[in-house]
Amino acid sequence: MQTVMVYSEAGGVSKTTTAVSLAMTAAESGRRVVLIDLDPRAATTKWTRAEPMGEGLHIGAILGAQEDPIGWAKQLAAPSAWHPGLRVIPSARGLSNREADRDDFAELRLKASLEGLDADLVVIDCANRQGGPLTLSALNASDTVVYAATASDSGVDGVTGAQRTIEAFKRSRERLGAPVNLVEAGATVTRDGTGFMSYPETDAIDQIRALTTILEPIVPHLSIVPEVRLAGEWYGLYRKGNAIREAYTEVMRKVIR
Repeated sequence: MQTVMVYSEAGGVSKTTTAVSLAMTAAESGRRVVLIDLDPRAATTKWTRAEPMGEGLHIGAILGAQEDPIGWAKQLAAPSAWHPGLRVIPSARGLSNREADRDDFAELRLKASLEGLDADLVVIDCANRQGGPLTLSALNASDTVVYAATASDSGVDGVTGAQRTIEAFKRSRERLGAPVNLVEAGATVTRDGTGFMSYPETDAIDQIRALTTILEPIVPHLSIVPEVRLAGEWYGLYRKGNAIREAYTEVMRKVIR
């Protein structure tokens, strides 16, 4: 099973769109996928209209568990109406309370919960945090990181900050003599529309390329994405969404084993 965290330390850089798109295109390719919403804003949960399996049975139940949550992800992963191969572990507003969690080994609970999960792929939509319990939970649970960025200064800043956090995480693991299994796959980059690329966009893409591999192709950000997010639908159902779907399908094939 591969576990991919989609990460940036900037907001509004298509992080949720990337996470949802990687998960959904992988499900459409025949993989069994679990999509985890690890962001207190719950953007993935709202978009996919994910409902918990029971009262309080969202990602916060795992992160706040007072007992060892081994295997809990299998129980909390709710079927998605979007695709039979996709399940979602939703987030909740109270997840932000976990930011103050300083229990010993709390950052390992998410990893423990994935044991025995019947899935080929787990995709984690991370919060745009600089470290902290939520980010550390994702870092410990994942074997692959994909940076999400827009062709803008915010996109560059988000990748730069995320890389610093990951380097600090790797250094701390090395000091402990623990294995470092996290691989940086590269960055997905979105830009407005499909027309002529402006100089600021080109400059931002060049800066991102200097930081990490860009997972081609550049993904167009079209108006259908915010429209379907409001409706709780998958843009891949619509002709206007084909260009985005095809781009993310190519990206998915480069990231997913």
